[in-house]
Amino acid sequence: MNLFLSRRCALRMGAGTLMAGALAGCTLSRAGKVTTITLNVAEVTDYGNAIMSFANTAISLSCVATAMGPANVALANTVITALREALDTFRTAAGSSTSVSYDSTSIHTAFDNIVTDIEQINTLVIAVVTGMASDLSGTVVSEAKTAANAASTLISLLKAMVDMTARRPAVGTTLTAQEALGRITVFVATYGA
Repeated sequence: MNLFLSRRCALRMGAGTLMAGALAGCTLSRAGKVTTITLNVAEVTDYGNAIMSFANTAISLSCVATAMGPANVALANTVITALREALDTFRTAAGSSTSVSYDSTSIHTAFDNIVTDIEQINTLVIAVVTGMASDLSGTVVSEAKTAANAASTLISLLKAMVDMTARRPAVGTTLTAQEALGRITVFVATYGA
């Protein structure tokens, strides 16, 4: 993504640049008026796979499926399949590279497709889980909400990799990427099929 920085744009990006520097999954470099974003392939795919695993596991729980309704579960399955394909496309475009430039058209398109799909998972699955009444199957709902918070954190981190001007708050407490991945791993191991 090439950005021609005006004075206002540079000021708006100041906070975003600090946030980008804190993200291990990307780097930001400038050459004159051109800004280049480099993505860590492993982190993009790890975060995407974790979100996909969370969504698959969550919709397999009867309390979540009931709260979503059959039509939304079917739509969530379609979005999960699309996310899997977007991640495969991203990995194929990246090849054996450990990092890739978001400026590349194929990477840009593949990454944007990942973001579109995770936003739909956020709407279809995470929002339902976080909005569920706490008295439904106590432990299951509580652990699903914890995993949903972790998935929301990963969604925020993925979006922030390329959007240096907007803050993306996570639902609930803020977690590190490793904490989020760990919570999703435990949830999937406990409730996954």
